[in-house]
Amino acid sequence: MTFDQILTFVTIYRLGSISKAAEKLFLPQPTVSHRIKQLERELGKPLLIRANGTVRLSQEGHAFLPYALSALSALDQGREAVEQVNQGLKGTLSLGCNNSFAGTILPSILESFMAAHPGIALKVHCYSTEEQIKMLKTKQIQIGITRYTANDPGITFELLYAHPAYAVLSREHPYAARDALSLQDILKEKLILYEADSLYRQKIDLTFKDLNMLYDPHYETNNLQLIKCWIKSTMGIFLSCPLYMQPEIESGDMVAIPIESNPFPLNQIFLVYREEHLNSLDRLFMRHVEQQMEINEPVGSDNSGDGESFTDTCTS
Repeated sequence: MTFDQILTFVTIYRLGSISKAAEKLFLPQPTVSHRIKQLERELGKPLLIRANGTVRLSQEGHAFLPYALSALSALDQGREAVEQVNQGLKGTLSLGCNNSFAGTILPSILESFMAAHPGIALKVHCYSTEEQIKMLKTKQIQIGITRYTANDPGITFELLYAHPAYAVLSREHPYAARDALSLQDILKEKLILYEADSLYRQKIDLTFKDLNMLYDPHYETNNLQLIKCWIKSTMGIFLSCPLYMQPEIESGDMVAIPIESNPFPLNQIFLVYREEHLNSLDRLFMRHVEQQMEINEPVGSDNSGDGESFTDTCTS
């Protein structure tokens, strides 16, 4: 099955005539007829019914038509994508993202992407996973970056990153030189946590509840920058993925220490999208995000998982 055969079939369907299709395609009529015969031979069924000088689709032809149209459309989009690359990619990228990622990891990803494609206009909406899913369904955004999955068959969640929670603390903290910390060690200190209504906090609460361990959420906020200030001031320990504190850890202001027999669910980051709504620009940006996240830390086989659903977390 070739592009020429599919194009010829669709052209005959649109014009209702083999002779008109031959004229449209600048081909001899026998060539057009031969292409259709080859296509019908490959499919094993007649696609056209010829009668009284007219041509109409057979039952099998009607069944094949949407796939032929889809194939031509996909090739047109591919041709358009190549042209955009040659002429300088233009368009608008509509992106959803959670606040923590937007305030730490996303800026460098966007900087490198925009440097390569300066003609792109950008819209970034910072919302929860639940809100991003709603926006995907209404086409307000094309791509989302989330920390949780959802039980929604129309949405694809692609795992980008997975890492255990670490104990993040100031370099001045008495534990800073430790190679690992037990939960008992951690619970002797004041904890810095997200507010109780956040999904990440619910994961922490459920883990301690399952372990029958009491703990003191001494400092609570939904602001990551304030959490960083509290950590640097040696006010407590924050249980988190080190990725969100990467600049401070690299500078030596903070340290991230593994937790012994770590009971906490993995911290995960997902690309979320509806496959049928993606265009060439969306796919280009998704590949860029994947490459940048691999630079931070590839998802290892020991860290990968099916992903925790935010709907399951909320109803637990």
